[in-house]
Formats: sequence, C-alpha cells, structure tokens
Amino acid sequence: MSRPATKWKCELCNNTIYWDELFTYLKNGVVHYTCLRDRAIKNSKIDNKEMQTLLDALEEELKSIVYYKQKISSISNEEIKKTLDQVEKDAEKNAGILTRLVEKFSDLMMTK
Repeated sequence: MSRPATKWKCELCNNTIYWDELFTYLKNGVVHYTCLRDRAIKNSKIDNKEMQTLLDALEEELKSIVYYKQKISSISNEEIKKTLDQVEKDAEKNAGILTRLVEKFSDLMMTK
C-alpha cells in the first residue's frame, strides 16, 4: 500500500512530505515537524527548555490535526462532522501561531 504524498517537499531536508506525517508551514515553505524540531533546537535563540516547551505544544496541535482529519472521514453525522472540522481548523490556527514563534526564536535557515 502506498502512502499518499502531498505536493510539497520539505524545505529543510528536501524529502517528500506525506499526509500521515506531521508537518507545518513556514514563511519559506512546508517542513516536516521533525526537521523543524531538530533545526530549532540546534539554532535556538532562547533557553532550550522554553524552545522544547514550544515545540511540544506545536507537536500536540499537529497530532490533533491528523487525528481530526482521520476521524472526520469516518463520521456520517453532519453536525459532528462540522464540529470536528471546526475544531481541526482551530488546531491549524494554533499550529500556525506556534510555528511563527518557533521561527522567531530560532534560526531555521542557517544551515541545511
């Protein structure tokens, strides 16, 4: 069984991003969460514990997005579907906010 690929390649590792992976959107493109995490920790401009807390929060939001997307496809009740869709959109918004903070407090494009 093949994994469904997105149309994007990771800006940090240049590998294909798949829909079942955690990923997020930077100003310069899309990145795997793991690539972002590794680069952000390595090039953090803030205390490592604070960066790790920020990254942990981002990871939880990204996991929530994947969870809701998977569950929505198995629900037939329209009210539940709409609610899960809205909650998933909120998780996307939160992930975006957290990603911007990671970008702000680390030098992500320093070295590949």
